[in-house]
Amino acid sequence: MGVSPSTVSRITGLETHYKNFNTGNAAMLPQQLAIIGQGNDDAVYSLDKYEIEGSADAVAQKYGYGSPLHLAALQLFPKAGAMATFPVYILPVAKDAQWTKAQGEILITGDAATKAGSGTVSVGGVDAEFSVAKGATASETMAAIVAAINAVLEMPAAAAVTAASGDVPEHITLTAKWSGVLGNSITIVMDADLPGLTVAITAFADGAGTPDVTSALEKIGQKWITFVLSTFDYKAGSALDTYQTWGEGRWSVLQKMPCIVAHGCTDNYTTRTAITDERKNDYINFLIPSVGSPELPFVVAAKGLLDDIITTADSNPPQNYKGQLTGLKAGSDEAQESPQIRNQSILKGASNNIKSGNVAELNDIVTFYHPDSEGKYPGRRYVVDAVKLMNIVYNCRLITESDEVKGAPLVPDSQVTKNPKAIKPKTVKGWLANLAHSLALNAIISDEDFTKENLSVGINSENPKRVDYVFPCKLSGNVEVISGDIYFGFYLG
Repeated sequence: MGVSPSTVSRITGLETHYKNFNTGNAAMLPQQLAIIGQGNDDAVYSLDKYEIEGSADAVAQKYGYGSPLHLAALQLFPKAGAMATFPVYILPVAKDAQWTKAQGEILITGDAATKAGSGTVSVGGVDAEFSVAKGATASETMAAIVAAINAVLEMPAAAAVTAASGDVPEHITLTAKWSGVLGNSITIVMDADLPGLTVAITAFADGAGTPDVTSALEKIGQKWITFVLSTFDYKAGSALDTYQTWGEGRWSVLQKMPCIVAHGCTDNYTTRTAITDERKNDYINFLIPSVGSPELPFVVAAKGLLDDIITTADSNPPQNYKGQLTGLKAGSDEAQESPQIRNQSILKGASNNIKSGNVAELNDIVTFYHPDSEGKYPGRRYVVDAVKLMNIVYNCRLITESDEVKGAPLVPDSQVTKNPKAIKPKTVKGWLANLAHSLALNAIISDEDFTKENLSVGINSENPKRVDYVFPCKLSGNVEVISGDIYFGFYLG
């Protein structure tokens, strides 16, 4: 009331109040990403949560150039082009003292270059260009390659010429900039024209150490992170179990902050499904693949999240994903998989990709979830459906956790009351019915009539201070399969 009840003198008052008459209109859940990973071994950094403020260079200065955290940030905040429009946090992990760095080798042999040559060496997908003069020896050529590699700040490995020793000839040693099994994922690809010289490559190996990500996940706290990017090898250690347990807790009745965890993958069908097929009830973890790519797996995942999983989830949640991994090297044509193999991959809980020209493209992005009891169409298969569910949870929370609901007097539908703060079950039901209409308009759910007809809200039969509600909904589908028949014949005069 605008005029105080104690006023007795003749007066007219009028006060305006804002009232939301659109309670239940769907709002889109703001997407947020957390990256779990390491810095360089040479960097000294805090393990506190850190929000990236639009600069991958700032991440490099904090955690080391060429570190997993820097390389992931480079995809989300590139030097040119579109960057993440959603908040991105870093949850750093430190190596254990027992961890070791992976190493690879490049060996150049021959007397001397018979004419000038040049080439590109790609280490973990990061290129370095070099050239050699006519008559350059193998030793001089290796020195030129080392200089080229070390001049690129974002290189995931450092290069050095190792002197000959016993039966081992002089060669280039490449050492990962961080310790752990993840370093074994670094690839070496040489594309060079070196007449008179021969190149031999030894793949990265002997990196050891897998992380415990528990403490990193604990730093998320009560912030509603919707996606986590794990930079570690999804095949190594028990991190998948940790992510699953933590993630299921985020979906629980009391936490109500659903989240799923992305992992990069460049492995073929056999390798990736060997992991996913054993995790039939895991709806938290999922792969973002580029089969056969020389890129580091987590770089593939970071690019896929930007183009376009999280970007799309933020702007149009019910849209499925079809982003192209532009700027990254795709696997060879021979490494790509047939439609039959991709179909089998989905049935075993593993995402897949296709190749469009020279660019890898997201195709089927699915969680590991594929229990035998749910047959060919398990409910928690597609990542896009998880995003739809997140948005439904978010909107139900907006309604039931609003200030006008908290602590409000609760009375039956049939009771007459003049208390403007009182809440009746039918009031909440009206808000939820409005939500169903709004979610349907946004194509997050289908068949809003089903939701409205089966929606129930009531005061609990044992606790007068408790409201129970059921909000049944049918998630919208996505166009994944189109089947057509073309019939043709010939005109005969």
